[in-house]
Amino acid sequence: MMNADPKSNAAMLIALVVISLAVAGYFTGLQSPMTAPETPPPLRVNDGHIEALSVTEPGVIPATHYADMPQTTFKRRSQTLLTGLKSTVDPEAKVIIEPEDKQVALRRRANNRAFNGAPPTIPHSIDQISDASCVACHSDGAKTVSLRIPPMSHQFLTNCTQCHVESRPRHANPILFRENHFDGVKAPQEGPRAFPGAPPQIPHATWMRSNCMSCHGYAGLQGIRTTHPWRNNCQQCHAPSADTDQTFLVAKPQFLQGPNIEDKGPHGKR
Repeated sequence: MMNADPKSNAAMLIALVVISLAVAGYFTGLQSPMTAPETPPPLRVNDGHIEALSVTEPGVIPATHYADMPQTTFKRRSQTLLTGLKSTVDPEAKVIIEPEDKQVALRRRANNRAFNGAPPTIPHSIDQISDASCVACHSDGAKTVSLRIPPMSHQFLTNCTQCHVESRPRHANPILFRENHFDGVKAPQEGPRAFPGAPPQIPHATWMRSNCMSCHGYAGLQGIRTTHPWRNNCQQCHAPSADTDQTFLVAKPQFLQGPNIEDKGPHGKR
């Protein structure tokens, strides 16, 4: 019978001692007080006088006792107002839009863009490393008591910050640009109608705006929301603008000449 290796036995003994000390230290930390009463407060010198610092000085966050962490977490969650995340969308509610609501909505829309037709800016801080966080909220969109999250107006693209930038970036200092007189194309107020009571024409281009519900759906601004959001095919009634959506060709396309059809009559004569 072979004897056990002395080095292996020593390693097992050391490992057992380390594990025992770790377990004992963990449970000792659970029972230890947050602040020892006999520990003197920190001192500082102020105008030649020594004074004690307050443990509740602004900027100092007291540590939480390990044993109190579950209760502290529960108390913090109970104080969170989750009612602000409750959806306020009622699909059956009648949408009533006043004329002044539209002007307010158009002004709010313009303030979120550098110029008419520019991509909207991001009104909150973002994580620019991954686009998954953008899609998590803006894929379907939502409207709650405290949030209005419009869905994307176009198909999914893999680099959101290539077009959309933060309106107030926290990672960069404000930069002053040179004054300019760029005005841009005026934003349309409304689309023309073929006759009174007819559906209005789409007054803007539909490129990158294929999802009409992004602006005119449940999460849209009150002044430009549609009164019938349950309908899915918008362009069945609202025709695109021929001026903004037409494609200008570089050269006139060449087509084959049509067949020459002759009518010779019932007796074979022309």
